Amino acid sequence: MRGIGLGGILITALAHLFPQRFRSRFADEIVATYLDRRDALLDNHTIAHGSRLLRATTLTISTSMNLISSAIAERYQRSRRQRQRRRPRIRIWQEPMIKTFFTDSRQALRTLSKQPGYVAVAVLTLALGIGANTAVFSVLNSVILSPLPYPESDRLIRIYNSWEGSPDFSRNYLSGYDFPRFRDGVQGFETVAVMYTYRETGRDLTGDGAAQRVKALHVSSGYFETYRATPLFGRTFTREEEHGDARLAILSYRLWRNYTNEDPDILGKTIDLDGDAHKVIAVMRPSFLDVVGGDVDLWVPQDLQSERNSRGNHYLTGIARLGPGVTVEQAQAQIDAVQAQLAEEAPGSYEEQRVDLHPLYEDVVGTTSTTLFILWGASGLVLLIACVNVANLSLARSVGRTKEMAIRTALGSGRGRLVGQLLTESVVVAAVGGVAGSLLAYWGVKTLLAISPESLARAEEVAFDPTLLGFAIAATVITGLLFGAAPAIHSINVAPNESLRDGTRGNSGTKRGRNIRSVLVAAQVSLALVLLIGAGLLIRSFLSLRHLDLGIDAENVATFEVHLPTARYPTGEDRIQFHLALQDRLRALPNVTAVGAASWLPASGMYNSWGYGYFDEAGERQWLPAQIRTVEGDYTEALGIQLLRGRTFEPTDNLDADRVALVNEALAKRLYGERNPLGEVFTFGSGEWTVIGVVSDVAHEARGEFGPRVYLTHSQFGTNRNWALTYIVKTSTPARDFYNLARRELVSMDGSLVLYQPRTMDDVLGRQIAKDKFVLILMAVFATVALSLAAVGIYGVLSYSVNQRVHEIGIRMALGARATQVRGIVVGQAAMVAGLGMTAGLVGAYGLSRFMQSLLFDVTVTDPVVFGGVPALLAVVAFVAGYLPARRATRIDPMVALRRE
Repeated sequence: MRGIGLGGILITALAHLFPQRFRSRFADEIVATYLDRRDALLDNHTIAHGSRLLRATTLTISTSMNLISSAIAERYQRSRRQRQRRRPRIRIWQEPMIKTFFTDSRQALRTLSKQPGYVAVAVLTLALGIGANTAVFSVLNSVILSPLPYPESDRLIRIYNSWEGSPDFSRNYLSGYDFPRFRDGVQGFETVAVMYTYRETGRDLTGDGAAQRVKALHVSSGYFETYRATPLFGRTFTREEEHGDARLAILSYRLWRNYTNEDPDILGKTIDLDGDAHKVIAVMRPSFLDVVGGDVDLWVPQDLQSERNSRGNHYLTGIARLGPGVTVEQAQAQIDAVQAQLAEEAPGSYEEQRVDLHPLYEDVVGTTSTTLFILWGASGLVLLIACVNVANLSLARSVGRTKEMAIRTALGSGRGRLVGQLLTESVVVAAVGGVAGSLLAYWGVKTLLAISPESLARAEEVAFDPTLLGFAIAATVITGLLFGAAPAIHSINVAPNESLRDGTRGNSGTKRGRNIRSVLVAAQVSLALVLLIGAGLLIRSFLSLRHLDLGIDAENVATFEVHLPTARYPTGEDRIQFHLALQDRLRALPNVTAVGAASWLPASGMYNSWGYGYFDEAGERQWLPAQIRTVEGDYTEALGIQLLRGRTFEPTDNLDADRVALVNEALAKRLYGERNPLGEVFTFGSGEWTVIGVVSDVAHEARGEFGPRVYLTHSQFGTNRNWALTYIVKTSTPARDFYNLARRELVSMDGSLVLYQPRTMDDVLGRQIAKDKFVLILMAVFATVALSLAAVGIYGVLSYSVNQRVHEIGIRMALGARATQVRGIVVGQAAMVAGLGMTAGLVGAYGLSRFMQSLLFDVTVTDPVVFGGVPALLAVVAFVAGYLPARRATRIDPMVALRRE
């Protein structure tokens, strides 16, 4: 049984719009009915998770609209019945509803055209709210609410290896040795495939013009069939082609268009990848989107027959489609049985290992759902603040129309017609605001795509489509009803006799009217405080991330990748000599102080976790998972990594010398304690290595996760495989100029090579926290808009109050009141409104901060700096917004005020 949730709270609040008698009889039933229908939708597991959320949201919106319109109608019927008891029944001719609507619309346009100031402020305010909501909804709809872009995508699952008791390996890769057994042994899979996503793979595409680096994805047969994707023309890979000698390629539509100029005869032709000719066998459709592989240029067969596919080499990603009627649990039981057979065949090799199945949708979206729902909630608060602001404007505007409404009522206009007229005006204003908001949303979507990080799942699917237009229309209608409901309901209670007798002030100018507007402004302050505190927590978190010591010096460090094709550099010795020669050339460039290279950059995630074999104090062989880094040259000097003991690598540490290694401080302390690790021999990979030095720790992740690490020199370990090395150069030359010089040196050595992904180290680290920055920027924008609207609301209410109390202020000043006393009255009113709003806002912010826990780093959800500083900032803004009308009040001439009617 779920809790009442935000939707339940909203429906409960809207139920209070009904009269007391109706509410006491039906309110509980209304809320219970809504909750039953919502829970039934959310518990319907035959529908995709995103579709269930979308339908529940649609139910909440439609129920809210129905309640608002029904509450207004019920109050109107109630007041009508009361009037009919007091006067003779008169039959009034009713015009058709559609004609009434057009009549009210024409009247609304005439009335609003006479108040351009009100319309401009209201439209701008609503455009900001509607535009922000629609833009964020575009991301939410594409990433969270929409199913994956494949037929029956709810049957797609992801396959992982995991180790019990090892959180870092809870979602690890599969081995190429085990996969064929899973493919043949699990009958619950309709299709199953693997791909190589251990790190981004690329190929140098050569031919006409300069060489270019393209992203290639190695996949097994059945890959496209699992997605139920068919080529535009051609065929996909077969099992017989899952080997290293299969020189085949399937092109993406984009590469076919850009590289071959949409050659219709491309099938059977060859393209050069890393110097090898690959036969093109297919071109994929432009609509195919690879949500796992990402922005792929071409696909090549995965080698499942080479010596790489041992039991212990986990480097493949598994994906499968469940058969009709097969559940995840049933498939899990079948794959567990296959895993048990493998464990029996090789005792000890599968100890504490298991294979887990996860729905692909949940795996792709991951923690992004929390981020986007928080952002949508924030944009919703902005829209709510905008509605409250416009409602306040509408209430103030109704002051001048009190006599008009009273005269209409006295002449026989039904209150339903008056309510309809006011709501029509609100909807017209909201419609204009909605059009402007939709235009803002269109550009907002483009901006979101421009600043959205690569870590934001499915960002490439975001677009302004008809669904968003429908959302904008729904938001416009609801907005018009929300901010128009308060003035409309208030107009029902106009007393014609009192209004016509009172020639100076109407109902809206009474104490009750002022109190309503003050409560609305307090609500604005409350909502603004919630957003400001949320933004404040994210700012503190982001600053903590930016100033986190990752163990490296990233200043003036340039990086780029160099990939050597095996076809032209077949042996480890060839590759080692090439990299040594390139480093010498780079060191000779001006303003270069250190040149190194590594198989993986710091703070870029876990990569290459191997078993570090050592003997404990009792002489027993033990194993510790450790990160391996293959480095070359001045790696430690270029990144400012400190040498704590021993020495670093030297040019004499080559293939002819004894194999040596560096370990980090975390590994040394964990395994050797107070003992000196220098000279210790350990097993790593297929041989033994000797520790020659201990270096300071470097973070695996941008959030400061540290762990055991081993460094091997490429001059000795380059024969293990064809390592793709990332160069790390310490230079004071501007990045663009340096990359031009480095590219010149690389091309002079081999014109077919590509200087790939040139990025400064600061940019590399910035990408790791791009998601935090993305959320921060949007929350800061929402909070700034909310703060501005709250300040405008306070200023508007107090300005209106001063204008209404000119006569009273004039009497006070005529009787000797000092200017400070008058200012104190006005500022005191501002303090009361702001204080009420901030009290409620602090409670709401405390609740919001609990949901933001997963987005925060090194900041508590009740951070005293934020919870103390933000209310102080809002208090200053409220004081300034209140002081300006107070200052104007003290400049009132008592004689002019006393003569004013």
